[in-house]
Amino acid sequence: MLLAALALASTASLAQAEEKSAERAPVPLDGIVAIVEDVVLFRSDVAERVRHFEPQLPKDPQKRRAELGELSRVMVKRLIEEVLIAKDAQRLQIEVSDAEVASGIATVAAQNKVTRAELDAEVTKAGFTPASYAEEVRRQVLEQKWLVLRAVDKIDRKKTGDPASFQAVIEKQRELLLADLRRRAYIEIR
Repeated sequence: MLLAALALASTASLAQAEEKSAERAPVPLDGIVAIVEDVVLFRSDVAERVRHFEPQLPKDPQKRRAELGELSRVMVKRLIEEVLIAKDAQRLQIEVSDAEVASGIATVAAQNKVTRAELDAEVTKAGFTPASYAEEVRRQVLEQKWLVLRAVDKIDRKKTGDPASFQAVIEKQRELLLADLRRRAYIEIR
């Protein structure tokens, strides 16, 4: 009798567990979108970047889906570039201090003529946490320092008198440097 009661209770518990399992939506596992040297980039990394731009996407579902796909491809490319730059910067022993990050954030606030609190509010609206925004600024400062170190000898200052032509030359050097890093690196895009 006790054995039959235990079996009945076990069957009821199993049925309840199956019902609860059926009620929950499946959770997709994170997938790999790229491997750069020894760094794995996941779908969640891309989704995190894309999330900041979603409010700017069109409301029409077809257009939104198309632009979301293109934005995802751009973000994968950008993440790969960030890994390549970070690895090269590490080889060159380029580092970014917390003071440089704070200065970068202060510069952004000053350029936009807002207080730090107002900047923090805008950053939060854009979907960043203070830590993730600081990390984004750190990446940008690292890239600037890397680019200056790598490109300074390759720029003819006489041909880049105005800011627009200087910016064009810098961007061209960035693309050439990244192309070289891509050639030398193991990159697998899935």
